[in-house]
Parts: sequence; C-alpha cells; structure tokens
Amino acid sequence: MSTNVEVKGNNLIVTRIYAAPIEKVFDAWIETSKIKEWWGCAECVDVRSEVEPRLGGAYNHHMTLENEHGRFDVPGFATLVEYDPPHRLAYTSNDENDEMVITVDFRPVDGGTEVRLVHSRIPDMIVDGEQSMRDVIQAGWTAASQKLGDFLAGELADAG
Repeated sequence: MSTNVEVKGNNLIVTRIYAAPIEKVFDAWIETSKIKEWWGCAECVDVRSEVEPRLGGAYNHHMTLENEHGRFDVPGFATLVEYDPPHRLAYTSNDENDEMVITVDFRPVDGGTEVRLVHSRIPDMIVDGEQSMRDVIQAGWTAASQKLGDFLAGELADAG
C-alpha cells in the first residue's frame, strides 16, 4: 500500500490504508512494545517510549538515529490532547522551537483501516543547516508509515 502525502501551508497530511483491523492499528500507536517496532524515520535505530493512554497523558518517544554524521539521540516529549480509542488520538509536541499538533484519525474501510495524520503548526525553519523542518518531518512520517505497514503485516502473519 502506498502513502499519500500532501502539504498545505504549515500542515502535513499523511494518509495510508493498512490491511489490519482498526483495533490493531490503533494499538500499534499506543502500546510501547509495538511503537518501538515502527516509530521514527529511516535512520532511527532505537525508540524508547512512554505512553499514558489517557487525555492529558504523556506520549513521549525518544529516538536514536544513526547516519553519516554519527549516532545521536532525539528526545520527543508530547501530551495527549485527544484520546478516543480506536478512532482518534492527538498530541502536542512539547518542543522548544514550537508546539506542533499531530492528529491521527483511524477509520475502518474495506480491507483494513485508513489512517489520516495531520501534523500542523510545523515551524518554518531550517534544521541541520540545510533542510526545512517540514521536509524532515515529511521524510520521517513517510518512513514511519511504511515501517508501520511492515510491522502490521508481520504481526498479522504471525497471528495467522
């Protein structure tokens, strides 16, 4: 399945259909043992998560990245501002640069679950001296959506 990515102003919209039931897809976003299997960009080699699945709960994901510049940690602190299992979750990233909002909607469709992620309030800034924050975030969500698809396919194959 392919990932559809749209950019509208400072909003990034990522949509993908996963061949898995809505409960399994939603659980992959909430259960830390599952998050570590798919979260992060292509350069992510480790994820440590803390999730308090409730309104106002922590939604923290700390990634270790490895690339040509070396190995480094990227902390991620967030707070759940919407929590409606298995249909929606939204969180604010508590970043020193800005407070971005990520809203994820889960909808059952024929053959699986559609996930629509809206990453809003992306700051208009350059990171690492060369890329826009939006481009970095877009690459991260595109890679993560592929990794989530691979994880769910493997999980369903193991259960079958």
